Amino acid sequence: MNEKVELLMERLDVTRKGAERIAGIVETGADILRTEGFTALTKRRIAKRLGISDGNVSYYFPTRESLWKGVIEYELKTYYERHYRNINATNDPDARFDEFVRIWFREYEDRELRIFFAQLLAFAEVSEFVAQQRDEIYQSFYDETQSRIHDLDPTMSEQELQTRSTLVMAMLEGLHAVTAFRPDLMSSSTGFQELLVSQVKAIAYGRVT
Repeated sequence: MNEKVELLMERLDVTRKGAERIAGIVETGADILRTEGFTALTKRRIAKRLGISDGNVSYYFPTRESLWKGVIEYELKTYYERHYRNINATNDPDARFDEFVRIWFREYEDRELRIFFAQLLAFAEVSEFVAQQRDEIYQSFYDETQSRIHDLDPTMSEQELQTRSTLVMAMLEGLHAVTAFRPDLMSSSTGFQELLVSQVKAIAYGRVT
């Protein structure tokens, strides 16, 4: 938690004690979100788990939405630390795209991540605020997909870039459903993974439309 506390102190301009309290709140909230869902993610539930007053939580997160946003940001930061911290800094566009696709593969074995996104996507259907958070997250994924595909062929039109990026995201995102009932595809079948990389790259290069 020390690294997170240091970052919170710097980003939010709070004392160490305040940063430690915020870290405890969002980590506890993340656990509640993954195990019980957004409806259980309340200041009262977090306060009870931490043995503090509701007002202590409200001091840092005055509204329900601010609490949800704090927990979502914590989960995303954890996600990027886990899957993007050690990415290769290669300048080769083809290698960078391969790496991008394989990061998605690793995500399928990340159970906590799958649960978080399942909760996010489900509750976005009934909460406009969570839907907005979902859209911002997926826009960032889309932007990263576009960036990696653009580097493969910088001369393509904007419309073609959007088409290829959308198709690649649809294919990779669809794997969440497939691997839920066929986890062996990703965990034990390297042949399937290589075939998938080949197919995704064919879309990215415009060989499949």
